[in-house]
Amino acid sequence: MESLQAFLDAARLFLDNVTQVQLQPLGIALLLHTSNLVLRTRAWFRILRAAYPDTPFRWRGVLGAYLSGVGINAFAPARAGDVVKVYAVRQRIPDSTTPTIVSSLLAETLIDLPIALALMTWAYTTGRLPTLPDIPSAPAFEWSFFARHQRATEIGLVVLLFVVAIGIRWLAHHVRAFWQRVKQGLTIVRTPGRYLRQVGVPQGLGWCCRLGTAYFLLEAFNVEASIENAALVLVVGSISTLLPFTPGGAGAQQALLVIVLAGAASTSTLLAYSVGAQVVTLVLNVLLGGAAMLLLFRGLHWREIVRTETGRTEAAQPQVPPA
Repeated sequence: MESLQAFLDAARLFLDNVTQVQLQPLGIALLLHTSNLVLRTRAWFRILRAAYPDTPFRWRGVLGAYLSGVGINAFAPARAGDVVKVYAVRQRIPDSTTPTIVSSLLAETLIDLPIALALMTWAYTTGRLPTLPDIPSAPAFEWSFFARHQRATEIGLVVLLFVVAIGIRWLAHHVRAFWQRVKQGLTIVRTPGRYLRQVGVPQGLGWCCRLGTAYFLLEAFNVEASIENAALVLVVGSISTLLPFTPGGAGAQQALLVIVLAGAASTSTLLAYSVGAQVVTLVLNVLLGGAAMLLLFRGLHWREIVRTETGRTEAAQPQVPPA
């Protein structure tokens, strides 16, 4: 597999250059990365507080649940960490429901979407990102299949959006109780001022921390550190993980970073940076998640948690009475 080979080649370069990593900017980057995670949990806590205003629960429980999920998502497939987030929060909020908590996670991402789209639009206008027709020539990049079949991809997206719209309408019409629980998780969105203060502000600060993390990781691995390059790193990270064929977009991320950061350092340095930055943040996520799981569950049996919560979710799916 090209992606795996590209990642392994870059990993060898990283190991050859590991002694050249600057520790001070690396430490700052990891501190900012952790700060971003903490800020996101504050936003999620406010969303859940709006959904359950009369139910007592603490932020530290939400923090532990979020970090547990982040740690598992660092290495587990199919976003298993998100299932653990939902399970852990349900344990901390009495009488909470899975649909409400899942929709609260959606409310958390409403700030992320316009920011990510704005960054991607800016990146394309600078000419630093390859355009869609050029993607197939980028080595080890999983989007190449979709780029080679643009018409089929466009038709598929239209069909997918149509199916999603029909599904939402079906739920709203047939399963009012289920839909009410979903809307409960979006309660804070119905008061835009409160949403911007309690969710938008910490999320915005979190994005600043993400930008700072990328900046100082560039500096730590001896790549030209600038706000523009840091922003391009954020864009590449978003694009390479949209289709998670490899953990964290490994391989695809290395291929794109070499293209968008061309001129900021030698190819070998860029490859070493791309792997090194990915490895150190993954290790930090796993350590934070492991510590959170030990405190919350007194163990690391996340697979059992995923199976349990998945079963509960399936059992809670609404049943439509026969016509």
